[in-house]
Amino acid sequence: MTTTMTTATCRRCGSCCLQGGPALHRADLALIENGIIPPERLITIRKGELADNPVAGGVRATRVELVKIAGSGRDWRCCYYDEAAKGCRIYGQRPQACGVLQCWDTAAILALVETDVLSRLDIVAVDDPLRPLIMEHERECPCPDLERLGRGIALLVEGERVALQDLVARDLAFRDRVVRQLGLSLGLELFAFGRPIFQLLQPLGIRIGRTAGGLVLQWP
Repeated sequence: MTTTMTTATCRRCGSCCLQGGPALHRADLALIENGIIPPERLITIRKGELADNPVAGGVRATRVELVKIAGSGRDWRCCYYDEAAKGCRIYGQRPQACGVLQCWDTAAILALVETDVLSRLDIVAVDDPLRPLIMEHERECPCPDLERLGRGIALLVEGERVALQDLVARDLAFRDRVVRQLGLSLGLELFAFGRPIFQLLQPLGIRIGRTAGGLVLQWP
C-alpha cells in the first residue's frame, strides 16, 4: 500500500480487496448484529499471530486480537469482492476500514491499525455456547511465540519440540470435539478459534507430515 498516487480518486482496480478483508472495529458491530456480516464470514487472527503490519512495514506478531472478513477460495481476497463487477457486494454497508480507505492517502486507514478493534467476545453473546469454548481454547491452546520461533526454530531443544507437537495435537483434538458437539461449519470454526496452530507454524519452515496417529511436525 503506497502513501501517494498521481490521482486522488478510486480507480476501482480492486487491489485493496484482493489483499484481504478488513479487520473489524467497534463501529462495525451493528453490521454483525443486523446480519449484514454473519460470523461465518469472519476469521480470527489471535493475538500473537504473524500478520502484515503496514505501520511497522512488515510482518509482525499482532498486539491484539483481530476479527477480519474472511477470504474466498485459496487466498485472502475479501469474500465480499465481486471480481466481475470490480466492486463490493455490501458497499452501502461496508466496514469502517473500507469506508476510510483511500489508496492515494493512507493516513486514515493506518491510524486504524490495531486500534479500537472488535474481538470475538465482543461479538458472541453471553449465553452463546461458543463463548466458554472460546475462552477454554485460549487457555488450553494458546498461540505460541511465533516471532521467537521464527528467529531460532533450528535452536529448539527436544523438550520444546515435544511441547509444540503436543500443542498442535491438543488444538486439533479440541476443534474436532467442538465441531462434533455443536456441528460447526468451517467458517464458524475459523471465527471461534482462528486457524489451526499447525498452519501458523508452516510459514516458519515447519512442514507437516501425516501418520496414522495424526499430524507430525517436521523440523527444518
